[in-house]
Amino acid sequence: MGLLSAEPDRQAEYSQASGVGADEILLQFDDVLHVARARVGDRSLSHEEYILLQSINGHADAVSAAPESIWTVAALEERVEWRELRAAARAVKASLERYWSQDSDMFS
Repeated sequence: MGLLSAEPDRQAEYSQASGVGADEILLQFDDVLHVARARVGDRSLSHEEYILLQSINGHADAVSAAPESIWTVAALEERVEWRELRAAARAVKASLERYWSQDSDMFS
């Protein structure tokens, strides 16, 4: 979630430094969803937390459905689809952090 919610310059820096395209950002999020599904199965992640993660999918789909020009480093800054995806990821990340903070407070 860190890279998905990061500012476009951080995303571009990652893409350039690692030698991968902007699509890697979505591929990493897809990996997170796969792990989250498994964690729901073993009950180490709640269904509510999983639904929060799933809520990002519509924005990820909008990026995937855009023309091929969406995958450029410049598009990370310029395209509204990327901006909306980052905003959704930030909101979910903040919600999850609150969930997890409340859970840790229960054990303090």
